[in-house]
Amino acid sequence: GYIGLEVAASLTKAGKMVTVIEAAPRLLARVASPPVSAFFATRHGDAGVDIITGAAMSEIRHDNGGFVGATLEDGRQIDADMLVVGIGVAPNTDLAAQADLAIANGIVTDGTMRTSRPDIYAIGDGAFDGSGAYGLRIESVHNAQEQAERAAASITGNDVPRRQVPWFWSDQYDVKLQSAGVLPANNTDLHHVQRAGRREGGFSVWSFADDDLVAVEAIGDPAAYVLGKTCLESGRAPRPVQLADAGFDLKSFVADKPVA
Repeated sequence: GYIGLEVAASLTKAGKMVTVIEAAPRLLARVASPPVSAFFATRHGDAGVDIITGAAMSEIRHDNGGFVGATLEDGRQIDADMLVVGIGVAPNTDLAAQADLAIANGIVTDGTMRTSRPDIYAIGDGAFDGSGAYGLRIESVHNAQEQAERAAASITGNDVPRRQVPWFWSDQYDVKLQSAGVLPANNTDLHHVQRAGRREGGFSVWSFADDDLVAVEAIGDPAAYVLGKTCLESGRAPRPVQLADAGFDLKSFVADKPVA
């Protein structure tokens, strides 16, 4: 995922030789579109990172009590001085179970973050808003803050704010990725449109399920990120064929002005 690649970038900049081992066929397969995956694979490769995809470790090797490397399932051996494991975490629901709360992929809540016991609320990475549109736990600082706002409004009897579109970012080397929306877990059937940005090397990827915009990823293109996030929030997005046209005036479209 992004954290593993961010660590790889930081270690590479510090002068270390880095190998990234990814079990999926491509980097960031669960969270990024193929164009964004390909971009980061190239960027890390250009920096000297050895990327191995479609591989899994069968053994973590030690000698005299110290780590010395890893063995892959296909028999390859990777010698190393340090191992960083980025495989995600499972939510700790022990306390929720003791309180007899509903648990399914985390602590189940409604849209106000109220659990199955009306007097108990849950927020953060361990909370699963079962009424949400994405069907998953969203793990991000912004999401936790937004959940806190909804829970506080419910507790104090105020109007609960509407859900915001999830957004994320990643800094690797001299590159900033900004994204809004969520790619479905089974994202192989999506249609992706790539648009060049105003800045040199910048671009954005717009992902559609049929004609419905589900996510926007922008690399070195903050304007596209802001416009894409606005489209997702408003529920009004250009069609894929429009975005594929380099002459399409996206800014005017978002501003609801007539476009050619």
